[in-house]
Amino acid sequence: SRRRSRRAAHVRAGAMTSSDFAFPDFFDYPPYFTVQPTPETFRKQCELWKSLVLRYCAHHALFVLNLDDVSLPLFDNPNVKRRLTLDARRTFVDALVADGNATWLDDDGGDDGKHRALILWRSVPEWGERLMQWARDGGREGAVVTIDEIREKGGGMPELADAKDGSGVEEIILRAARNLQLAGKAAVIEGTAGDDTGVKFF
Repeated sequence: SRRRSRRAAHVRAGAMTSSDFAFPDFFDYPPYFTVQPTPETFRKQCELWKSLVLRYCAHHALFVLNLDDVSLPLFDNPNVKRRLTLDARRTFVDALVADGNATWLDDDGGDDGKHRALILWRSVPEWGERLMQWARDGGREGAVVTIDEIREKGGGMPELADAKDGSGVEEIILRAARNLQLAGKAAVIEGTAGDDTGVKFF
């Protein structure tokens, strides 16, 4: 069909930049690239974009979303000649923040904020449990492991160490570790320098 042809063309066109990520059907409909004025339609639109952002970031192990990155295929579909405006991007990320699935990293309350967001495609408790399981599997209970050791390639926690973009990983680890600390499963050991903070697993 014509729609399937367009979808196939989009996957082929974005393959080099999106690693064959399968964009949903709504991505081929121009109206979804404009914030809809009708509340019911907007709610549906917002749910679709929130789901897409989380799936895209999980697929690419992307933790920090830069809304100004013009090379990012997430908000731009050249096949229908549509791109979300910066305000629209902020609107949908704001909705993720309200759900607890994102945090603005540069929201100072001014007009120039909200360009970078930490995307929690797993919840902080989920990251905490995965971090604890990684510690148990490696016999690290009772030991202090530095943040750098957790994120290092080849020996660290795979989902974090293998991230294509390392920015945001430290923040994820710290939030997960502090969540474990609240549960009595770990302690965050603050270092004297910025790069020697560690986690002791119980």
